[in-house]
Amino acid sequence: MQLRNDELAERILEAAKSEFLEKGYRQASVRSIAASVGVTTGALYRYYANKEALFDALVSGPADYLYDQCKSFSEAYSRQELDEQLANLPELTRDSDGGTSDFLKYIYQNYDAFKLIVCCSAGTKYEDYPERLIAIETASSAALVHLMQKAGRLSSDLDDTMIHIVVSSMFTGIFEIIAHDAPMDVALRHISILQDFYTAGWYKILGIL
Repeated sequence: MQLRNDELAERILEAAKSEFLEKGYRQASVRSIAASVGVTTGALYRYYANKEALFDALVSGPADYLYDQCKSFSEAYSRQELDEQLANLPELTRDSDGGTSDFLKYIYQNYDAFKLIVCCSAGTKYEDYPERLIAIETASSAALVHLMQKAGRLSSDLDDTMIHIVVSSMFTGIFEIIAHDAPMDVALRHISILQDFYTAGWYKILGIL
């Protein structure tokens, strides 16, 4: 009996995923989800309390993991001495552990969850998820800039607002790859171009060309 219940719960989630991907969270209907698996809404609510719980069940695991990994990696990087941070800067946008390529690969391993977050999450607590990732990278980048300014190794008056703009544009590029459903091989080629573009840009801004 438990196996049958688990199977039904999984069928409900699959139906919910299809409904959210097609209509977005706001327009999705619990009634339609229930009907597509042949149960009443009351039966569905015995498994998932509401529409928000359905969405959360589909995305929370991958979303929380990626956020925690990004935060942990950025905090570890910021704890390094300035010269070490600068020496490791090229690796951050390449294939090192925690770099941009690993970031994208994890997204593609959990593609449906991140497609839901990027394209279908308006009205949920995940609609600002991209901005939360941007905030992590902005804080790390700003900390590096402030260290360079304090050490007299950066003469420009680059401020936190401009840093946020640069970081936001980089993440927007990554999210656009997801929004356009690029296959993995194409996505990696696109991310390689973005990496080259933003690495060169940061080197120019930081005066370390």
